[in-house]
Amino acid sequence: MAPIPKPTASTVGAIYRAYEAANKHYDSLGISVGEIGTECDRALWYGFRWASKPEEIDGRKLSIFRTGDRWEEVMVADLERIGVEVWGQQDRIRLVHGFVRGKCDGKALGIPEAPKTEHLCEFKSSNDKGFKLIVKDGCRKAKPLHFAQCQIGMHMFGLTRCLYYVTNKNDDSRYVERLEYDVEFCLRQLARAERIVFSDEPPTGICTKPDDFRGMFCKHHAVCQEGAQPRVTCRSCLHVQPERGGDCHISCARWSKPLSVDEQKAACPAHLFLPGLVDGEQIDVDEENEVITYRMRNGTIWTDGAANDNTQGGSTKAA
Repeated sequence: MAPIPKPTASTVGAIYRAYEAANKHYDSLGISVGEIGTECDRALWYGFRWASKPEEIDGRKLSIFRTGDRWEEVMVADLERIGVEVWGQQDRIRLVHGFVRGKCDGKALGIPEAPKTEHLCEFKSSNDKGFKLIVKDGCRKAKPLHFAQCQIGMHMFGLTRCLYYVTNKNDDSRYVERLEYDVEFCLRQLARAERIVFSDEPPTGICTKPDDFRGMFCKHHAVCQEGAQPRVTCRSCLHVQPERGGDCHISCARWSKPLSVDEQKAACPAHLFLPGLVDGEQIDVDEENEVITYRMRNGTIWTDGAANDNTQGGSTKAA
């Protein structure tokens, strides 16, 4: 018989709940520099289209995030202690018409290995297992998301070197790697991001079946592999139009107007899902009444249209 787990202490539970109450979820307005190195194009497209429900983050994980922020402060102090000048923390990254977005951890001058070279700074903390993998394989192989983040940051600020600085949270070991700017890598990633942002169709994903291990823990697994209905927002609507030449501007072709972030989240009664987000085959379109009919994978007929209840996305009947 398995032992009965000990209950969480009331004080600890209260602390975690306080973290959860203070946490404000927000949808990324574009593609985060921290995620641009994601292997799956489709996952990035789903994220940009706000297709999946927001991830529920519990108090313990939020506490881990706060600890990571404190480590960043310690690591800046470490560099300043040895005479390195650090500035520009949280400088904004805006590329691809503002749809590739993020912030840098700082810039530095006086790094002992190259004192006269200005470096981008990327600070990370890791558990023991992850830290040892980074030491063994280096940033590019061990942490491809970190590598892409460093590269895009260098591209944004016109720098040729990045100081990738990692702390082992278990024993305070430190690891430093100087990364060199790879212009070809950056241009490929930014072209890929632009293609994803301005595509009305979900790109090909890396998972070929629902039980593909590469997608089992993806936050878009339900929409991508299980036929779950996406969220009803302007981002999932066929009328939405990302705009070139601005800073993450989104407009609506149906109403011929720019959309605020609040409007994008609320959507409107004229919402129609992008066909690529519907788990079925399009079989009819009524442009006058603004409805689209699909034969779903389970055999039912589903009608998506302005007169339908957005909370259900339309009406269904047996095929």
